Amino acid sequence: MKKILISGGQAVLISVVVVSIIVLGCGGELHNDHDGHDHSSHASAESKVATPKHALNEGEDENHDGEHSDHDGDNEDEDGEHAGHDDGEHEGEDCQDGAEGANHVELTSEQRSRINLEVAVASPGAIVLASTFPGEITLNPDRTVHVVPRSAGIVREAIGNLGDRVEAGEILAWIESDELAEAKLSYYAKQAEVGCCMIKLPRAKAIYENTGKLLALLKKEAPQKELHKLDGQEMGEWRGRLLTANAEYLASRKTYERERNLRAKEIASGQELLDAETTYKKAREEFQAAMDAARYETLIAYSEATQERQVAEFEAVAAEKRLRLKGADNEVVAGLLKLVPKAASLEPCFCDDPNCQEDELPSVTDTLGEDKRFAWYAIRAPFAGFIIEKHLTLGEKVNGDEGVFSIADTSSVWVRFSVYQKDIGLVRPGQTVRVALGPSGSREGEVAYISPVIDEQTRSVQARVVLDNEDGALRPGLYVTVSMAARPQDATVVIPQLAIQVLNEKEVVFVESGDGFDAVSVKLGAADREKVEIVSGLRPGQRYVVRGAFDLKAKIVTSGLDAHAGHGH
Repeated sequence: MKKILISGGQAVLISVVVVSIIVLGCGGELHNDHDGHDHSSHASAESKVATPKHALNEGEDENHDGEHSDHDGDNEDEDGEHAGHDDGEHEGEDCQDGAEGANHVELTSEQRSRINLEVAVASPGAIVLASTFPGEITLNPDRTVHVVPRSAGIVREAIGNLGDRVEAGEILAWIESDELAEAKLSYYAKQAEVGCCMIKLPRAKAIYENTGKLLALLKKEAPQKELHKLDGQEMGEWRGRLLTANAEYLASRKTYERERNLRAKEIASGQELLDAETTYKKAREEFQAAMDAARYETLIAYSEATQERQVAEFEAVAAEKRLRLKGADNEVVAGLLKLVPKAASLEPCFCDDPNCQEDELPSVTDTLGEDKRFAWYAIRAPFAGFIIEKHLTLGEKVNGDEGVFSIADTSSVWVRFSVYQKDIGLVRPGQTVRVALGPSGSREGEVAYISPVIDEQTRSVQARVVLDNEDGALRPGLYVTVSMAARPQDATVVIPQLAIQVLNEKEVVFVESGDGFDAVSVKLGAADREKVEIVSGLRPGQRYVVRGAFDLKAKIVTSGLDAHAGHGH
């Protein structure tokens, strides 16, 4: 520790230096009005301060020999040094307080009008808290499709390319499939069977109905002229069988009646009567059996024909479904169906009727022709969108269980966002939220879904918002921020955000004081987009600057710069 001997005059000069340093360090904040400031006096003061500094150096050199004094003297000097340091610290704190209180601005009426100064009274209010959540724009799975080939085959034409915009029904590729060819032939055969049943069923129905009419006439023993009315109407084998049995029955009955009369007159023997009676009863039973059989068998034949037609129609529908599943479209099905009536109208037809003569009909191959695209089918876009994936090439074999195209309709997108456990109660389906898109602005939507399960890793639940994207501005993969308004929170003092300014790294509010305004340090609380809560520093009823606070801050800052400019800092 060096000891410096200071004379009385030097002590005075040192005191001047210390005071000058303190004054210069605080002058920028203590004096806002620098009009008429005497810069020459500063120069003079600086020259006076320089002189004792030089003298101090000389004194230090002159008294260098006295550095090594006794140890007690060192302790005394150290105590004095610490005492001086403490005094300096207290002086700085007082200066700080004085500078903060000196942030006072006075304005004329003209100045107030120029900056559109607006003053309001501090009062209670409500802060609408907003909760925000991280999110991401994704494709809408409901409008994204992975196109799978209907059946295995070979790629004959690949039309759609990655990134292409396609319309609904547009052809993306052509596939040749033997499964499709088999399905076409099966559909054609089943439709031919349906056409054949259109012949069998009307005939079975006519036999059933006409036989029933004949049975009714025979039962009431109608005269022959009424029976002749049914001549030419189709009854199959039952016309001959019923009429024959009826004739035998009537003849045996007449013979029996005659023998009975002769026996009564004792002309015929008893054996002859017995034989006639036996023949009569036998004919009657055979006739009754014939009628029962005709009624039953014609009904069964009619029912079976109806069932065969229904089964044939059902199989034809099933064949059409299989055909479509293999890749055939409406045009292919309609083309095959046009060919069916030509074969079905021929007699004989493709059926198990004994009258059918299949060798007289043209072959299916001749009827359908030999079109090279007979086994081709088209892969079409199910709806309008963009091709985002393509997994086939010309000549490649594709299976019926692997996607070859992915198409996305970006006119509607999802916004997925995570809601942490503490905020779950703030989010509910149907709630309106705002999706911030960065420089692109923001959009509003409604919460469409909230997962009922909390993720074990992140301790959050997934929620989503569905947004319209007709303009294509919302690109899947973009990160966004989802915000939603919570319940309003009441506060004792609430002021607009624009009234808050930062001065000397502190939030301040300009409070009306006399003819001017003081920059008062405040403590902020909760805030929303427009308002902020004042926890301390501003009391209800105080008048504060709402509009023009920035101009007041600028005046204080520029005044401080002007003050320091005169010191050459």
